[in-house]
Amino acid sequence: MRYIEGTSRNQMTYWSMEDLIEEESLVRVIDRFIDICDLDKLGFTRTKPAQTGRPGYSPKPLAKLYVYGYENGIRSSRKLEKETKRNIEVMWLTEGLAPDHKTIADFRRTNIRPLQKLFREFVKLCRSWELVGGELIAIDGSKFKASNNKKANFSRKKLDDRLARLDEKISVYMAQLDEEDQKDENESKVPDGLLELLKRKELYERYITQLNETGENELSTTDSDARLMGNNRGGVEMAYNVQSAVDEKHHIILDYDVSKNPSDQVQLAATAKRLLRLKYRRFTLLADKGFYNGTDLSKVKKFKLKAIVSRPKPTNPKNQPKQFHTEQFKYDPKTDTYCCPTGETLHLRCKRSNGRRVYRNKDACAVCPYLKDCTTGKSGYRIVTRNQFAKIYEETDNAFKENRHLYKLRQQIVEHPFGTIKHTMNGGYFLLRTRRKVRCEIALLFLGYNLKRAYNVLGFRDIMARLNRLYLHFFPLFSIKTRRFVPFSLLYPLVSIA
Repeated sequence: MRYIEGTSRNQMTYWSMEDLIEEESLVRVIDRFIDICDLDKLGFTRTKPAQTGRPGYSPKPLAKLYVYGYENGIRSSRKLEKETKRNIEVMWLTEGLAPDHKTIADFRRTNIRPLQKLFREFVKLCRSWELVGGELIAIDGSKFKASNNKKANFSRKKLDDRLARLDEKISVYMAQLDEEDQKDENESKVPDGLLELLKRKELYERYITQLNETGENELSTTDSDARLMGNNRGGVEMAYNVQSAVDEKHHIILDYDVSKNPSDQVQLAATAKRLLRLKYRRFTLLADKGFYNGTDLSKVKKFKLKAIVSRPKPTNPKNQPKQFHTEQFKYDPKTDTYCCPTGETLHLRCKRSNGRRVYRNKDACAVCPYLKDCTTGKSGYRIVTRNQFAKIYEETDNAFKENRHLYKLRQQIVEHPFGTIKHTMNGGYFLLRTRRKVRCEIALLFLGYNLKRAYNVLGFRDIMARLNRLYLHFFPLFSIKTRRFVPFSLLYPLVSIA
C-alpha cells in the first residue's frame, strides 16, 4: 500500500494567493474592516502619496498587518517582517508587500493615536449591528507586565538603603587610602572600585533629586511610567493596571484605560464618565470589591447610574466574636444614634476633621457584662465611627444584596477577555514603553479580541455581508479612487444572504 504523495517542488503550477486562503478566514474580515475605515480622517500619516521622492508604503497594508499581528499574538516588528515572507495569509493581506522591520516599527511609532481610534471605529460598528446592549456593563482591572526590570525601579526607601551601603563601602576605601598615605610619602592612586562607587552614589543622588522634583514615590529608568504592582501569584512585578469595560450582551469590550495606580479604587467613576462621553446611557455597572470607594460611588450616583459593587470584608479584631463586629451595630438616621447588639444606644460624641463622626456610651459600657468581648482597647468603652460616605455605602450594599444574580455574571463577562488576551493572544506583557504607547498596544489587543467575538457571534458570511455593504457604499462597483472594478468574490456574501 502506498503513502499519500505530495507534489514535486519543481512542478510548475498556476494559482493565485486568493486560492490559498480559506473561504471563511478571519483575515478577510480584517482586510475588509480596514478598507472601510477612513484612515485620513482617523489621523494616519502618509494617507496621500508625496509628489516627489521615492514612493512609500500606503498606511492601509501596514494597519492591516498590525491588526492581524496583534490578533494572532505576533507583535514584534521583526517577527512581522518575517511573516510577510512566509505567512500566506499575511502575503494575501498586504498584497505581497514585504516592508522591513524599521518601516513597520516606524508606522506604529508615528500612528499611536490613530491606531487606538481603530478600536473605537469597530466598537461603533458593533453598536450599529446591535451587538452591544449597553444596559449591563462589567468593569475590572488586570496587571500587564511592563518592559522594565524590577532592578531598574527605585523607591525612596531603596535609594536610602543603597546610599547607606555605598557610604559604608566608600568609608572603607578611604580608610585604606589614609593608611597607605601614612606608609608611603608618594600620593596613592585612587582605586577603580572607589571611582565606580562614587559614580553610583552620584547617580542615586540624582534619582532622589528627581523624585523630590516630581513628588513621585518610585522611579523607573527604562519605562518611566511603569510601577511596581502585586500580581495574582502573590509576588510583585513591573506592570500597568489595565482597565476594561465589557458589555454583557455579547462580551464586546467597549472601553479601556491604562493606569499607573495599582489600585482600582479610583477607576469606577472615571470609567463611568468615559462611557457617558461615548453616548452610553442608563446602564448598570458591575465591579468587584477593589472598586468599593465612597468618592467614586458618590460620583456614579450623581451620574444617575446604578452600581453593583461587592463590599470588602470589614477589618475586625481576630478574637472578637461575630455578634460584636461593627456591622452588627445598627444606625438609626432619625435619632442619629447606633444601637449595639445588647440593645444599648450609642450617642454622637464628636465630629473629627476628616469627616468621621464618633459614637459611644461610657455609662452603658461600664456595666456591660460583654465589655471584654466587645472591645479590645484599654479605654473601657466601645467606639463606633461613621464616615461621610456611610449612606452611599449602605445604598450600595443594599443594591448588591438585591442583585446578587447580576453580580454573579461579572466574572463571566469581564474576566474572560483578559484570559483570552493574555494566554491565547500572547498579550500578557507590553513591548512598548510609556503609558502613551502602551495604550496603543492594549487598543490593538482589544480590537483583535472584539473582531474574534463579532466573527463568532455573526458568522463569516453575515459579518462580511455587513462590511461589504459599507464598502460598496463608499466604493461603487467601479471606483474612480482605486481605478478598478470590485471583484465578484466581494459580492457573493451579499447574494447568498439576500
